[in-house]
Amino acid sequence: MARSHGSPKEHLAFSFDYILPPMIPSTVSDISPAWLNTVLPKEFGEIVQIDWVDVGEGVGILGEVSRLVLTYGQGHTGPKTLIAKCQSHAQENISLCVSMGYYSREVNFYNQCQDNFPIPTPRSFFSDIHEDGTPFTILLEEISNAGVMDQTSGAGIQETASVFSLLAKLHAHYWETEELYALDWLPPMNNEMYKTSQTLAKTLIDKFKAQWSMRVDTETLEAIEEFIPRYPEFLDWAVSCGNQTFIHNDARCENYMFEQDGSITMIDFQYCTRFWGAWDISNWLSASMKIEDRKKYGHELVNHYHNELVDNGVESYSLDQCWHDLKASLAVQSYNQIIDNDLDYSNERGQRLLEKCILRTFSAASDYEVASFLKGVNL
Repeated sequence: MARSHGSPKEHLAFSFDYILPPMIPSTVSDISPAWLNTVLPKEFGEIVQIDWVDVGEGVGILGEVSRLVLTYGQGHTGPKTLIAKCQSHAQENISLCVSMGYYSREVNFYNQCQDNFPIPTPRSFFSDIHEDGTPFTILLEEISNAGVMDQTSGAGIQETASVFSLLAKLHAHYWETEELYALDWLPPMNNEMYKTSQTLAKTLIDKFKAQWSMRVDTETLEAIEEFIPRYPEFLDWAVSCGNQTFIHNDARCENYMFEQDGSITMIDFQYCTRFWGAWDISNWLSASMKIEDRKKYGHELVNHYHNELVDNGVESYSLDQCWHDLKASLAVQSYNQIIDNDLDYSNERGQRLLEKCILRTFSAASDYEVASFLKGVNL
């Protein structure tokens, strides 16, 4: 549904001894032409009206994502559209994002990291958050003439290989470097915010079993339930194994935009974390690929990713170690489905996506024998 704001015909003049910081909109409906003219680069010119529409039903699960269509005053020209990101409308989603630091993480990425990032990302024109964790607003360039794959339909094989090449370049760039550890806003996987999710998992496991026990592998589900009490110690163990890098931590179809020239732009950095690169590969294989495609091409694609890592300069990291890290990652990703199952997905498309993620993730965990893997991990 499209809506619009027009600027008032008359403006009152005020004189201040200092400049007040711009307010941070809680929702796209709070974004006005006057506010945009305050926060956007002056070379854009004066915006006199904005229209907006939600972008992608079921895509902005933890936040509001909208396209702003901008109308400029006479003689002024700037970008015709921007992408605006604001907090979710669902209070349970907001609470999760604030407690886990998701909103602040993306704001920090665009304010502190994007200029030196080794792979393409949208340019941010404004990114700010209240000290309490909400509200937040990010204004991004819209990548024109680009498309994304539908995660519910599943990722293509060639597109997956291209994404894995991109991820290998990202992971290799930060692999155990001083630059990685200088990103003090980027949490390690064993941060206290993540560890506290154990309380949620304990609370929600019975609900999850009631809904899904007849549709997922029994041995795997039992192993993940037994894993819940070990979760914090498991994260500490995983980080202590080394091979840390910058991970997207949301490597799924709809966060990778394919342009006509073959280039790929990565979007959405609410989840980015310091951990194993294999986490991103495991996440994509298990949640973005159709089960039959993952079964047929999964090993080949993991080999491709590992080869790309080596080609980008990562040494002393074997294919066996890559698979070890992938299986450990998949254990945590299966655990995460218990918590994600309780989020408000707001619409039918979001519910279908949730179902696909749960079934695909548990299928991959079963095929890659995660239950047996967990038995062999001594914390």
